[in-house]
Amino acid sequence: MALSVYSCKDEFLDTPPQAALSNTLLASNQSGVDATLISAYKSLGGWIGAGANAWGAAPTNWVYNLAADDFHKGSEPGDGDGWLAVELFQWNPAEGSFHNKWISCYEGIVRANSAITTARSFAESNPDQASYATEVEGEATFLRGWQHFELYKVFKNVPYFNEEDTEFNKPNDQDIMPMIIADFEKAAQMAAPNKTAVGRVDRTIATAYAGKAKLYSGDYAGALADFNTVINSGKYQLSDCIFDNFNLATENNSENMLSVQSSVNDGDANGANANNHDRLGLPHGASFTSCCGFKQPTFDLVMAFKVDDNGLPMSTTGVPVKRIESGASDVLDPRVDYAAGRTGVPYLDWDVHSDGWIRGQGYQGWYSPKKTVHLKANPTLAGGWTGTQLSALNIPLLRYSDVLLMAAECEVEIGSLEKAREYVNMIRERAGNCAQGEVGNLMVPIDSPEITWANYNVGTYDSPWTDKAVARQAVRTERRLELALEGHRVFDLKRWGNYAAHMAEYVAREKVLVPALNNAQPVQPRHDAFPIPAIEISKSNGTLTQNPGY
Repeated sequence: MALSVYSCKDEFLDTPPQAALSNTLLASNQSGVDATLISAYKSLGGWIGAGANAWGAAPTNWVYNLAADDFHKGSEPGDGDGWLAVELFQWNPAEGSFHNKWISCYEGIVRANSAITTARSFAESNPDQASYATEVEGEATFLRGWQHFELYKVFKNVPYFNEEDTEFNKPNDQDIMPMIIADFEKAAQMAAPNKTAVGRVDRTIATAYAGKAKLYSGDYAGALADFNTVINSGKYQLSDCIFDNFNLATENNSENMLSVQSSVNDGDANGANANNHDRLGLPHGASFTSCCGFKQPTFDLVMAFKVDDNGLPMSTTGVPVKRIESGASDVLDPRVDYAAGRTGVPYLDWDVHSDGWIRGQGYQGWYSPKKTVHLKANPTLAGGWTGTQLSALNIPLLRYSDVLLMAAECEVEIGSLEKAREYVNMIRERAGNCAQGEVGNLMVPIDSPEITWANYNVGTYDSPWTDKAVARQAVRTERRLELALEGHRVFDLKRWGNYAAHMAEYVAREKVLVPALNNAQPVQPRHDAFPIPAIEISKSNGTLTQNPGY
């Protein structure tokens, strides 16, 4: 049965599906129901149409995280000026990347709602398959909640749509977070108890997202209850090495709870099933890809991996930024060289990173991104300029380490500082298990004699936490180190309430080595949310209201 494909086109959610089979026909058999659910899952990858360069729809949300302190736009002057404007807080409602996200998420919502109605119709005519249909509806309800949550994180004020809606020109004048939480909680009751296939959602994953949504709402008690359910289930655990989560051979492990499942050379010449929207984040110039040099880690991020004599993180606040060269005396957390490519340091199994890999030669730094880069041994898309950029490497959306750190955050606020310390130490103990070795040696002990480019150390917090403010900062620092470049940073800074002050301090230091930041505007209240795409305001004939300040 063919996959049903939908398009929002210019008429938003009320456009009939393009070349799609009717729900009645799809609901006539299980294959049809499966097709609608697969279609909804596909939207996790930010798909909006064959061949579309929808960078703003990337599941890593890298465009929006340019407005944080983990990476720069990269490339060279004049290339991607719309993204540079994001980094400089000059946010434009006409920016196409913002519209990419809007279209992609609402496309996913259309598909999820279609899967819900198809599953219900199937159950009505096949009562003996009611359990199967319920699980499909649960997964589709989760996917609907996930897409709305993405819209909330980026735009905050957006309309919510369920399977019963017939009016698609809705205002964006209500808080949709209660409905997002309700979707996740419903999914936690209806989805299968355990994954029925790799890449699918189960009740535990839905519960984790319910907790995450509650955390964003400031409901620490509700969030912690959900996180405890996930932790106590025993179903998920940290992998032996952090790199296991970014290695095609081991990516679907016990830690990667939910990932965008990617593939190449599967009959789609455009690579729509690959890690499509992150393909700009690879080295350039003399490197193995020759394209494209975007998403360059900041000086501040790499410095954040410096540790003291006890192997604990050192604050970067107030510290002048510098380039940490290969062989420098600075002692580092080994996770730095799984996150950022540094000259003189082996870059996965490709080669030793060199300055010649940097596009713009220092325009926005000297580091290359690493977490979304495939190995030399991995298959890539055959042909085209994207051939060496697109691979089957998955994009993690939720890792168990993320759950532990969110639980730790809740414990700090309303629970036990010592429980929070336990969770953070679990992450740090794992961080000390491995490091990038020589080219091709992807995981070696952090004190391996072959490591000549860095001094690594990772310590744990061995004294009881008694100061809530100190514990809070330790948890937040660990989130940055563990989840660097994975799409969380800008949303974390905003929900913590220190976005403006933090970014002002960061920009003042980082612009010394990145002069483009001299044009950065100060963070203002309007930067609490990205602007609603201007084209959607226009199409709604005034029903949609622009976010304040734009």
